[in-house]
Amino acid sequence: MQYTKQYSEFSALQPKSLRSSLRSAALSALHLKERLLRGSNATLRVPRVQLLFLHHIFEDEMEPFDRLLRELAQTHVFVSHSEAVRRILVGENAEPCISFSSDDGLKNNLHAAEILERYGATACFYINPNSIGLSKYEQVESFCRTRLEFPPAEFLDWNDAEGLQARGHEIGAHTMGHINVAETPIREFREDLERSREVLLSRCGAARHFAYPYGRFFHFIKEAMAEVFEAGFESCASAERGCHTCARPVAKDQLLLRRDQIVAGWPLAHNMYFIRRNARLRHLASDEWPRVIGR
Repeated sequence: MQYTKQYSEFSALQPKSLRSSLRSAALSALHLKERLLRGSNATLRVPRVQLLFLHHIFEDEMEPFDRLLRELAQTHVFVSHSEAVRRILVGENAEPCISFSSDDGLKNNLHAAEILERYGATACFYINPNSIGLSKYEQVESFCRTRLEFPPAEFLDWNDAEGLQARGHEIGAHTMGHINVAETPIREFREDLERSREVLLSRCGAARHFAYPYGRFFHFIKEAMAEVFEAGFESCASAERGCHTCARPVAKDQLLLRRDQIVAGWPLAHNMYFIRRNARLRHLASDEWPRVIGR
């Protein structure tokens, strides 16, 4: 019985297929094409708010994550999650800026915090109170397998969460136990939200932001969005790719944040391709409620 410590261990557990190999080759080629046709940094310097999130920084991802931040720092300003949300809501932003967040509360996120701080950056760590402080291997393994579809990895405890806050990071809610919101009766979701915020307020003193688990549009419903703000949260985040133009103000109950997942264990070129692509394809629709969510 042991916890996953290396991205190479995690990657080895993932099924290998021709499709994944072709995808990797395609991303490398697309990144090269983007740089050759549009210049290395011109696209990245376009004013916008780009939100990036991660799930883990394993021990062998620390150096690649540092390299990614070093690359991004050449063309972007790093801002807090709350400042990024503010800029999007008021529709005012004159520079290319990036905000960081993390989902699920794995203990190796402490590596991420340490590296972010080297660059004067902070993150919002979205956590599930039910998993914070889990220490028995059987419980951790069960939660990771059934809720995260992930190999067993250690979770933050409340001292870790308080320590992150003391260093300038934020703690956000991710439901009590990583539920699928779209499959949860709205009354149960309301109770979960209220409990999540109550726990975070009592343990951390603040709970400004919410990100729903799994993160795709089809994992959420518009009725649930109203409950997020009724519970007292100031923003609601997805895990759908995109960036925000900040070309005009937007009401907070009409804003579903787009966040791009970054995986430090991927080649740098793959993460940079998606960031460049967002900057190139930015559009006003990203600042509004997605029409694909029908109720």
